[in-house]
Amino acid sequence: MIKYLPIFITMTVALFSNEQEYFNFENSLENYIYDVKTSKSNSKVVDINLHKGVKKESCTEFVKPLNKRIHSPEDITIFKNRDIKPINYVNTISLNKLEVSEKKKKFFNMILPAILISKQKFKVLRNRVKRIINSINPSSSDLAFLNKMYKKFNTTDNKELLIRMKTHPVSIVLAQAAIESAWGESRFFKKGNNIFGVWSYNKNEPRMRAKEKRGKKHVYLRKYKSLSDAIDDYFVIIGRGAYKSFRKHRNMTDNPLQLVQYLVNYCELKEKYTKKLRSFIIKNRLTKFDKYRIDKKYI
Repeated sequence: MIKYLPIFITMTVALFSNEQEYFNFENSLENYIYDVKTSKSNSKVVDINLHKGVKKESCTEFVKPLNKRIHSPEDITIFKNRDIKPINYVNTISLNKLEVSEKKKKFFNMILPAILISKQKFKVLRNRVKRIINSINPSSSDLAFLNKMYKKFNTTDNKELLIRMKTHPVSIVLAQAAIESAWGESRFFKKGNNIFGVWSYNKNEPRMRAKEKRGKKHVYLRKYKSLSDAIDDYFVIIGRGAYKSFRKHRNMTDNPLQLVQYLVNYCELKEKYTKKLRSFIIKNRLTKFDKYRIDKKYI
């Protein structure tokens, strides 16, 4: 039996060697497939985690938005089930002449698809970041993308980047949208799709001037091409702004009523603002929208 031991050892080493070569080949193939797909289209991302012990995520794609212009309140689609069309409104109108209940319904359904389009977009981008972080040999295009995300979210720490790129429940965004835009009646909302009153500090970007000043300086607000663009910017602002506690807790829970208390730095009203958000979500039953999803046929 002992005389066969060297042969057994040799076969065992060869077997493990071939197995390692197989895994190396499989990983290379997966990276190749990813690079081929992303080189053809920026809308397809394959999330491949190469390190052991890391949960593998499924492929995700950007939503194919249906851009639409609003001419009257009747143009706003009311969604009757949880799978909705990704309608991206490129303008807004006043809903003030509608009955209160109808106005609220139209407003929420106007903003809802833009939020879901944006959330899906951030999911795709975040999944690509995960894949790159877990990749042994990321491509130059992957590294360029990662550096772009570092710059956008103002961090070079990978763990922190993933935290900053995470989004939060639809109900919170809807509540803030209604409050910040005065139910869509603010001038910046109607003329610039600026849902949250975001200021502009760049004279080279589309913007409009506010009537009031801060000291002797004019105040400018950003103009967006569509509602989903405004939501994209909102998530970036939350991701890189002074909302560290909020980001920390949204990485731990999806409960909107718990999370809103950590948006204390969003408004000068501090705790009064967070309490207002919480009661607003409850009163308008906004948590039901947290279960809404983009219809899969548009992804």
